[in-house]
Amino acid sequence: MAPDVVLALVALPVVLAVTLVLIQRPLSLALPAFAATLPLGGLISVGASRYNSLSSLLGLVLVVGLLVQVVAGRRVAGPMSVTVPLWLLFVGAAGATTLWSLAPSTTAAGFLLLGSLCAIYVLVSITPADRGILRRTENGLLVGGIAVTCYGMAQLLFLGFPAHVAGAVSAPVGRFGNDMLGPDNEAVSLLLPMVVAARRSVTAESRRQRAAYLGVAALMLVGILMTGSRGGLIASVVCGLTLALADRRGRRTLLTCTVVAVLLGGVAFFLHPFGIAERTVEITSTSGRTAIWRVGLAACPQYCPLGAGWETFPLVYAETQASVPDAQVLVGPGGSYQPHNVILLVAIELGIPGLVLLFAVLGATVADALRLPAHLRGPPLAALLGTLAAAMFLSNLEYKFFWMTLVMVALSRNVAQGETAAPDVEAPVMVAP
Repeated sequence: MAPDVVLALVALPVVLAVTLVLIQRPLSLALPAFAATLPLGGLISVGASRYNSLSSLLGLVLVVGLLVQVVAGRRVAGPMSVTVPLWLLFVGAAGATTLWSLAPSTTAAGFLLLGSLCAIYVLVSITPADRGILRRTENGLLVGGIAVTCYGMAQLLFLGFPAHVAGAVSAPVGRFGNDMLGPDNEAVSLLLPMVVAARRSVTAESRRQRAAYLGVAALMLVGILMTGSRGGLIASVVCGLTLALADRRGRRTLLTCTVVAVLLGGVAFFLHPFGIAERTVEITSTSGRTAIWRVGLAACPQYCPLGAGWETFPLVYAETQASVPDAQVLVGPGGSYQPHNVILLVAIELGIPGLVLLFAVLGATVADALRLPAHLRGPPLAALLGTLAAAMFLSNLEYKFFWMTLVMVALSRNVAQGETAAPDVEAPVMVAP
C-alpha cells in the first residue's frame, strides 16, 4: 500500500473527530479556528481551487455547526440587527445579475462565494454568544496574526519575500503577502488582531500582560509595514484614532502609539530599513489606481443603472479601456483588472440598486458598532472603520477578513444583548406564611 494512502487512512479518523467537535461547538471552537486562518489565504490548501484553503474548509464546518445550533432553537433573545436582511438583499441582488451578466458563469461562481461568506455572518448574527466566546475568537485572531507575521519576518531575514502573487503571471518585486492574500489585502487582514492587542495593552490586569499585548500590537504593525501597503498604513492610523476615541480608558497611551506608528510608517516607506516596504513604484504613485478609476467612471453611464453582473469588472474594463486616453494600469491577478475601490466595484457590477444597498448596510453596521457598550466598542468599531477606509483603495468584498470584521461587530452585539437580558431573570416570589 502506498505511503500516501496509509497516511490518509491514519489521518482520516482524526480529521473526522476534530470536525465533529468543531460542529458541536461552532462559536467556541470553529469560529476561533476560522479566525486564526484568515491571514493565511491560500498558503495552506488542498488542491488549487479557491474553495479548498484551510480557512474555507473551516468556514464550511462553521456554517454546518451554526445551522445545527439554529435548527436546535438556539437564537439570540433580542431583536435581530437590520444588517441581516440588508446583506441578504445585497447578496440576492448579486445573484439576480446572473440573468443579464456579461459572463453568467463567472457571476454565478462569485455569487456562491459571496453567499457563503454572508451565510457565516447571518448565522453568527442570530446565534447567542457570551464574553468567553468573544474572548476566544479574539485569541484566534491574535494567534493567526502572530503566526503570519513571524512567517513574514522569517522571509524578510532569511528566505526573501516571494515575487509571485497567487493567480498572477508575475510580480515585479517580492513583498510580504504575495504568497497569501496579496500584500495590500494581507495588510488589512492584520488590522483586527492589531486593534485587539492594542486594546488589551491598556485593559489587561497586570503590567506584564499589558506589555506583552503592546508587543503583539507592534508586531502586527511590523507585518503591515512589511507588505509595503500605503492603504494598510492609512487604515492602521484610522484604527488607532478610532480605538483611542471609542473609550476614555488608555486614550493617551493609544494616541501616543498611533503617533509612533505614523512615524515608523514614514521611516519604513521612505528609508526601507532591512528592505521593509520597498517597492518598484514611486512614493507619489497611485499604482495605476487613478487610471483604473477613470476607466470605471467612463463605463458607468452604460453599466451603473442595473450593473454588468457580479465579478465582471475585468470584462467591463477590457471593453472600455480603449476609449479612455492613457489608461495604463498595473496587471492584476490572472491578467485582469480590479477596481481598487469597493464603491466603484458595486456601482459597475450591481448598479445603483446594489450601491444603495451597500451604503445602507454599511451605515447600519457602523451604527451597530457605535451602539455597543464602551467596554466592547473599541476593537470592532476601529477594525470596521479601518477596513472600510482600506476598501476605498481595494476590492475586498469577497475576502474573508472583510466579513470577519462584520462578524466581530455582530458577535459583540450579541454579547451585549445577552448581558443586558441576564438581569431580567424573574426573581423568586416570597409567599407569606
